[in-house]
Amino acid sequence: MMTWLLWSLLIGYVTTEHPPLMKSDKLIEYAPQASTEPTLGGESNENLENNVTRLLDKLIASHDRRIRPNYGGPPIEVNITAHVTTISAVSEVSMDYTLDLYLRQIWKDPRLAWESDVEDSLTIGIDMVKTIWTPDTFFPNEKKSFFHEATSHNSFLRIDNHGNVLRSIRLTVTANCPMSLHTFPLDRQECALEVESYGYSTKDIIYHWHGTNAVTIDENVHLAHFTIGEHKHIERTISLSTGNYSRLTAYFLFKRNIGFYLIQIYFPSSLIVVISWVSFWLNREAVQARVAIGVTTVLTMTTLMTSTNASLPKVSYVKSLDVFLGVCFFIVFASLLEYAAIGYLMKRNRSVPAASPVQYYETEEFFEIQCHPKFVRGAINYCDGVLKREASRKKSRNRRDSSMKNYQNNNIHHRPSDGHVDQRIPLLSMVPMPPIPFKPQNGAWGKVRPAQVDLFSRFAFPIFFVIFHIVYWTYYINQ
Repeated sequence: MMTWLLWSLLIGYVTTEHPPLMKSDKLIEYAPQASTEPTLGGESNENLENNVTRLLDKLIASHDRRIRPNYGGPPIEVNITAHVTTISAVSEVSMDYTLDLYLRQIWKDPRLAWESDVEDSLTIGIDMVKTIWTPDTFFPNEKKSFFHEATSHNSFLRIDNHGNVLRSIRLTVTANCPMSLHTFPLDRQECALEVESYGYSTKDIIYHWHGTNAVTIDENVHLAHFTIGEHKHIERTISLSTGNYSRLTAYFLFKRNIGFYLIQIYFPSSLIVVISWVSFWLNREAVQARVAIGVTTVLTMTTLMTSTNASLPKVSYVKSLDVFLGVCFFIVFASLLEYAAIGYLMKRNRSVPAASPVQYYETEEFFEIQCHPKFVRGAINYCDGVLKREASRKKSRNRRDSSMKNYQNNNIHHRPSDGHVDQRIPLLSMVPMPPIPFKPQNGAWGKVRPAQVDLFSRFAFPIFFVIFHIVYWTYYINQ
């Protein structure tokens, strides 16, 4: 009995505190409801989808994708726009450049028009492209290209009720770009992207750029070695062996940034040239130091020229960089030859010393002179004058002067010869001294001293290099 009462009280309490769930405004507010909103044209979503399906089936059924619109009539006009999103590479070695772009083609196909009271369009998948006619557009100057397919094929097709068709494709194109490297690396390159029909001549298709801003470049496009300049686009007709074709061309101007080449080539080569001038200030006797500087700078310039040309195309003409490196190599090599000239002058001066009067008069040629009476007159005064002048100039010759005076005190020797008496008399007191024989140096080298060559080189080499820099940069920057 007590158990039954306890269960009754417990059930009554629960029922009072927690009444059963009932329908309320709040519950009805969150209850899901079927959509009954009218859609465009007063049709529901399901009806519209069915109508679009029937419309596409009807358009495809009466459409022959093998025949262009207006076949047999006037050529169809295809309008092109291109938006460049990235330019990934401009290569002077392979003579090409790579860019990603959205290519949009607009044309009118009356076979795809339908009746509608309002402006309406259909955006459909890429599978529809396989069932309708599309222009056979290609890039005549492309090397390779591909479509993007992550996560699906990056393209779409849009058709309006008037039969206007818009096809948009995202693709990457590597196009040929012939470059003139005469002013490299101070050059500007203009690369083209050409658009044309592969099979349809101007009798069937004519291409036009769609508006004045048909070609645009994303503002975030930047290149490491180039600055993107102005771009332009033109329309023209080209004549080939198979007929005349309509071609569109977009030109992109690339201005090469010289900062990399200043740091990696121009500054190092200029410093190597300056280092070669250090030998002009070293002692002429420091053979090892001067030769080491000359040989090292020549080899360094050779290595720099080789590594630079290895990364450039093998062209048959001279580039501006070749001119600069060639002049630097010439100056460095001339610095090495300058010391070779110094060594030659020093060797010549050591092998042909200047003769002094006393040195000559002490030779065997002078002392073997045979006396004759006509040489005696006035000889003593002449010889005494010479000795006095030599004694006053160089006191270090006292030993030789003393030996010569002892020779003057020798007795006179007699020997018969044809009834006359030949006498060997003291030569310096009796024989008039003949003039010293002089062997002149041939050419201008005879007047040049090694010190003069070094002094001239210290100023001539820097002045020439500065003038070359002024002429070089003035000429090539204005090209």
